[in-house]
Amino acid sequence: MFLFMLFFLSIVDSSESFLDTLNTEMFISDGVVVTASRYMDDVSDLSSSVSVISEEDIGLVNSYVAPDLLSDVPGVEVMKTGNFGRADVVIRGIGNNGRRLSFLVDGRPEKMSIYGCAVTHTFPLHNVKRIEVVKGPLSSLYGSGAMGGVVNILTRQPSTESKLAFEGDYGSFNTHNVTGSFEESFSKLNFLGTAQKNSSDGHLENSVSSTEAYQGNLVYNINEYWKVENYAKYVSAYKQNPAAVGDTSTPYGYQNYQRGAFDVSAYGEINNIDFRTKIYRTYGYHEFSDGWESRDRTDGLNSSVRFSILKGNKTQGGVEFYKQYGNRISHGEGEWRRKVYEGFIHTQQKTSFVNLSGGIRYTNIEESEGVFSYDGGIVLKYNDTRIRGRIGKGFRLPSFSDLYLFPVSNPSLACEELWDYEVGLKQKLSNIAELDISLYRMHTNNFIRFSPVSAQFENIDSLLEKGLETSIGIYPVDWLKFKVFYSYIDREERTQGIPGQKLSGSITFDREILEGRLSGRYLTDYYAADNHLGPIPSYYVFDFRLNFKPKDYISLSLGVDNVFDESYSRYVEIPNAVGLYSMSGRAFKIGVALKK
Repeated sequence: MFLFMLFFLSIVDSSESFLDTLNTEMFISDGVVVTASRYMDDVSDLSSSVSVISEEDIGLVNSYVAPDLLSDVPGVEVMKTGNFGRADVVIRGIGNNGRRLSFLVDGRPEKMSIYGCAVTHTFPLHNVKRIEVVKGPLSSLYGSGAMGGVVNILTRQPSTESKLAFEGDYGSFNTHNVTGSFEESFSKLNFLGTAQKNSSDGHLENSVSSTEAYQGNLVYNINEYWKVENYAKYVSAYKQNPAAVGDTSTPYGYQNYQRGAFDVSAYGEINNIDFRTKIYRTYGYHEFSDGWESRDRTDGLNSSVRFSILKGNKTQGGVEFYKQYGNRISHGEGEWRRKVYEGFIHTQQKTSFVNLSGGIRYTNIEESEGVFSYDGGIVLKYNDTRIRGRIGKGFRLPSFSDLYLFPVSNPSLACEELWDYEVGLKQKLSNIAELDISLYRMHTNNFIRFSPVSAQFENIDSLLEKGLETSIGIYPVDWLKFKVFYSYIDREERTQGIPGQKLSGSITFDREILEGRLSGRYLTDYYAADNHLGPIPSYYVFDFRLNFKPKDYISLSLGVDNVFDESYSRYVEIPNAVGLYSMSGRAFKIGVALKK
């Protein structure tokens, strides 16, 4: 029946040709994304709920790690103890230190395989071009972990010119940050290398942090149809653990992470058929103050092909394989390995009045039962109106820490599952304004939680959640932008750490030599425990950034966090930091950027 509808729609009309230029991903606009379908698509053509942090936004924030930028995205919360260290993302109440989300860098999965979590302070910001966030499950395209959503960090591509850049800033709490980049082109070969080093004493006792990050990207353009990319990064991140509100003991402890990644990718096109292959490795060493030491590694390959079945159709199929390795060095040495094999197919049919999409993935885990994940969507189009609907199933494989690592681990655990049902409206209100609304309902099965009866992890947790997300953009002139976002989450009795309501927004201007941004957020209906217990005072906080560019080669900046010096606390649930933590008061930083 579905194939018949695709055939019928292709005969009626088609508004888009198949072939996208190979290198256009380097120049995508804010309205075009690559994460929701693995290929370039206009946001208005997608049934998924997508948010974008643009290159312009990134240049006007005071953050140092990429996930921290998601604080203003509707439906997204970031858990952190300060401006440095971990910034763990929660999408629509789903996160679990990134275990229930998919974290990608240029489409490459990046998680600590031994725990299954994302080490968010090893995602430096200095080389990031844009960030795309897909809310809701997308396991049919990205496999295990893509339950609450997908965060794809897209890095800068090397240009065809020789460039040299330096940036440094100094701020409150003895905060230092230095970054540098170098670009060179040799005929068909282009290279970009970047480095960053920062440190801060932090605003709380025992909250010192420091990070070193190095990244390199090499691109070889074979011809106009084929190219090969090589990407590598290494990050060393140290963070002390401050005390939570009400904890009168002397704070102590630290975490030391060393994470790296390497990949080789090939992209090409033959007779309007698109080919992509990526081979990658991610690895890490982790050492904590309690004596814990561990290593992990993931080796993977994903390969896909995209083609057209009918007029106006885009169909892709692919296979993925990865091998995970975890090594507990301390606390009783142990090693664990597993292999995962996956295959998927996804199709889209676009016409002038309706878009249909659907996909399925099969995941086979070594010595375990296989798992299916699905999604299906529709977008109805009439003039400047888009009405969308979507249903999707996401899943997560239990990590080594769930299965084997600790006395509470349970090798019999099954996969976690999440079903999501969503409808939305995107409406152009005038030539200068647009509106986007999303309504969703999701329920979970087999979520892993500690059982006091068996004294170990069990698949005993479930959740029913409903929510609303809205955004309004107003662009009265080409140099001025207003954005307002609102999100509401109803998790019934599961209220711990997830704000029920969030209102955020920004004002951005760009007037030749002067650009700036004022952003703010207000959180309420906020609790430190389930069943609406432990109410956390509502708060608002505003941040400001101003860039002055007197010449093409120099830029001066002033950043102010918490402009009105609001006293507030946030609930945090990250490794070695659980509870309510006081956030920083007003903080300043000044900086200079030079480029040649």
